[in-house]
Amino acid sequence: MNIKMTIQYDGTEFHGSQIQPEVRTVQEEIEKCLNTIFETNIMTIFSGRTDAGVHAKCQTINFKLDNSTIPPDKIIHPLNNILPKDILALRSEEIDSGFNSRFDAKKRIYRYFIRRNNDIFRNRFSLIHPHDIDIKKFNEWAGIFVGEKDFQSFCSARSEVKHYVCNISELKFFQQEDEVVMEIHGNRFLHNMVRIILSAFMELNRNTLNIDDIQRILDKKDRTFAPKTISPKGLFLWDVQY
Repeated sequence: MNIKMTIQYDGTEFHGSQIQPEVRTVQEEIEKCLNTIFETNIMTIFSGRTDAGVHAKCQTINFKLDNSTIPPDKIIHPLNNILPKDILALRSEEIDSGFNSRFDAKKRIYRYFIRRNNDIFRNRFSLIHPHDIDIKKFNEWAGIFVGEKDFQSFCSARSEVKHYVCNISELKFFQQEDEVVMEIHGNRFLHNMVRIILSAFMELNRNTLNIDDIQRILDKKDRTFAPKTISPKGLFLWDVQY
């Protein structure tokens, strides 16, 4: 059986989603609990990696089972009983044997949340920015990142990828109650890419960069020319579309 599962997690205490030696990751915790339930070694495939500290409202994974006495749509119940409190399995189902949560994904959507005021119950899920944000201007500038472009300047210098071209189909800012939200849609994202793009908007907002500077940074294809990587705590993998 090929099981497709949707999960959520608070990324604050994780060193990212992908399993790594000697650090806590989402994949390690999920696989450990699945191994306990099914008494076999299970390898999960994630729709995409999230960086250390980044959250997921809707992350898709899949894994193979030789057999199970638990109906596919009920697997989440014993799993949630033993998962740590910062991971939640939302739903599960059996899917076509060829389905791959990473390679079959058509679009990934991220949201970043920004607030002006501190709130002890929400501070781990949003960036505190005590200055005005001109949403109208941000949306006017957003078009520079939309389309199929080389984002080498806007990803970690440590990124090990075959190419840096991503197709951003939508980028917008909007007000949601007391938060400003950046939402970005793309076929793929590079390491730290969303956070560096948002950092560029913050520099535009402070008038330390202008829109021509952003175009020059894109053209340089060199990380050293782009702004610093902003905090991960306001960033969520919001949805994955197939």
